[in-house]
Amino acid sequence: MIHSLPTDQAYLATFRMQTRPFTQHDPQFPSLEPIWNAIDDGDVRIAAGLASAELEGQRLFSPEERAAIMIALANAELMMGKTEHAKRTAGKSLDLFPNQWSGNRILLHVLHLTQAYKAAYMHLDKLKLGPVPLWDAPVSKELRNTWMAAWSWLLGDWERVAKHLLTAYPKGVSKMPRHIQEDWFRLALYRGRAEDAVAVASVLIAEQPVDLADELLQTFVQNGWTKEALPLYRSAYEAAPESQLLRRRLVALCIREGELDEARTLTQPGALGLAA
Repeated sequence: MIHSLPTDQAYLATFRMQTRPFTQHDPQFPSLEPIWNAIDDGDVRIAAGLASAELEGQRLFSPEERAAIMIALANAELMMGKTEHAKRTAGKSLDLFPNQWSGNRILLHVLHLTQAYKAAYMHLDKLKLGPVPLWDAPVSKELRNTWMAAWSWLLGDWERVAKHLLTAYPKGVSKMPRHIQEDWFRLALYRGRAEDAVAVASVLIAEQPVDLADELLQTFVQNGWTKEALPLYRSAYEAAPESQLLRRRLVALCIREGELDEARTLTQPGALGLAA
């Protein structure tokens, strides 16, 4: 779990981008529906065949409709592992209809897969789009900032990681998903931010069994943050007063921090089973 906190165990360090959803439909372009449905059903080869047949047909398309069909083809190619084909197809789609997330999303996905994290970050950072059509799949502010946080993590830029996570989750630690909370704890250690570590640890230990809560809190002790560890150990012990492990940890911290009366109370006869 969280103890030595190696970077490669972090969620953001192993982040994988997902392809866009194909659940929404645009009644303006009925030609898209069977292709969209095939991708949504996981039949990417069928989707690629349908898209290619449309594009190679004799019917005249508006630039926007052709761009949308190309997006379906590009996503199918990406999902089949044909990243260079997907990149080229997405680029052609963007040439026809620049104001879309989907084509840019594929380009970002390919950059991520090729570990071009700085290029991906800069591409997304510069991207400013207006309102997009129904067939497109807008990327939420939360997801955009999660991507940028992941690329910043992989580049070792901890301050940018923090900036993007706070933008993605403006309501704070309590509203972050669990895996992001754990990364926020790691980030607090990397940045030397004891107050941030306390904020997230108080949430994490409330949901942990005693041994894992202790493992997390020992990270504070190992970092020399004993003053911050003391109230957290008090909270953990109050939640699990039967734990001899937490009681011993609390006694040691009380002694270290000069809280001798509290330490004596905790070590009254019968209060501490040293053999436990």
